[in-house]
Amino acid sequence: MTEQYRLNFNARRIIAALRTQGPQSRADLARHLDIMPSTVTRLIKPMVDGGLLSEEPDPRRLGMKGYPARLLSLRADGMFSAGVYIDPDRILTCITDLVGNVLAVEENQVPERSFEGMMTVAGNSVQRLIDKSGIERSRLAGCGVSYPGQYSTDPTQVYRIRQFRDWPRINVLKDLTPFFGMPVKHMNDAKAASLAELYHGACRNVRNFCHVWLSYGIGGAAVIDQRLYLGRNRLAAEWGGLFPKSKSRPSGQDLLDTLARNGVTLERLNQVDAHHLDMPIVRDWRAQAAEQMRWLCLVIARTYAPDAIVIGGTLHPEIIKGFISHIQDAPNLGEDFFVTPPRILAAEQDSLPQLGAAALPIHEIFNPATFEGQASKGW
Repeated sequence: MTEQYRLNFNARRIIAALRTQGPQSRADLARHLDIMPSTVTRLIKPMVDGGLLSEEPDPRRLGMKGYPARLLSLRADGMFSAGVYIDPDRILTCITDLVGNVLAVEENQVPERSFEGMMTVAGNSVQRLIDKSGIERSRLAGCGVSYPGQYSTDPTQVYRIRQFRDWPRINVLKDLTPFFGMPVKHMNDAKAASLAELYHGACRNVRNFCHVWLSYGIGGAAVIDQRLYLGRNRLAAEWGGLFPKSKSRPSGQDLLDTLARNGVTLERLNQVDAHHLDMPIVRDWRAQAAEQMRWLCLVIARTYAPDAIVIGGTLHPEIIKGFISHIQDAPNLGEDFFVTPPRILAAEQDSLPQLGAAALPIHEIFNPATFEGQASKGW
């Protein structure tokens, strides 16, 4: 599928404009993108013929004199993608269409945390969902896989988190594909989650934003001009490095460790419930972590100056909600910070983290930021 669609830079810009701004005429696209109308016509023809775009009369001009304008839009069934999100507690999978509609989902518990076992469960789940959704495999862009772990200096390697310490050394370009039977794109959980917010969540119309992802660890991402900024070795926006693991930090694992030191041992983060949240030791932890999160937002505002900071993750939703309220209610982000602060937003797709993974193959094919090479006369 990916070999069939090799879109050049301007074709990708057309797709991006239709995604963010909705249906447009050829003339509007040419004007907004500052390219020749003839170029738009040449580029859209194979995309319309190939089923990626549709072109219908503008309903606002029906019945009016003259040739009615026709509007281009993305076809939801133009392409499909599979998504896999793996964390230490669960394996979530889905099938989505080109505009992010979720056609089928599945959740599997983690019987044991071996790499072979978890990936086998994930691969089998994806195959079931493909069969269940009834999509044509020829229109499947590929499978996106996300799981926690900071990238190393080798972009094919991700450091193993504490819960996956028994995993072998994984090459994300080679060792994932055999489990899924199709091209696989990988990104760590936080950066994949940012794509879910960019394409389908709280930041669809936010030009520049930073994402803070709170799970067992602390991850993040930066999106600049609606493009995911990865930085050197994909290490941009790894906020967890600002909080030494030897000290208290606003992470799920630190919360579990705090509970354990006070005689409450939980094996998994999803075992934290309302009873635990009301414990004095947890209330103290939440207050300190909320202040650490406010400080992190100050650092982000000072360094990236984004339009918004979106906060989400698999940490208990009441904890995340409390962090957001604490930051929003503060009189300012920090001393000598006098300008209007970025908006603090709650992530909208935390319940579907596999949606960000499913966006990876689509992102690779269609986003202008992932284009490599010079403009050509092809797609």
